[in-house]
Amino acid sequence: MTTAKPQPRDLTPGFNRVMYGLMIALSLYYILFNKDVATAMSTLGIGLIFDPFRQEVPWAQRPLYQKAVLLVHLLLIFALLAILAFNHFTK
Repeated sequence: MTTAKPQPRDLTPGFNRVMYGLMIALSLYYILFNKDVATAMSTLGIGLIFDPFRQEVPWAQRPLYQKAVLLVHLLLIFALLAILAFNHFTK
């Protein structure tokens, strides 16, 4: 008689949601309190690594709201990059 070992629980989705939220909170801290746009931009970029949704779902099969959240996140990163470039070239 063979007994099947129970599969360990996958804690990745919960971990990713927590880390995604922490990265967004940390970037807000850098923007609002430290006025450090470069660090906020890089922290937001790192936050994209922690996709808060199910990562095994291909992009084409994701719901529209998930695509919108991730695209807005990416647009915020590009907006911060534009602010950095504008500040650099206007000095």
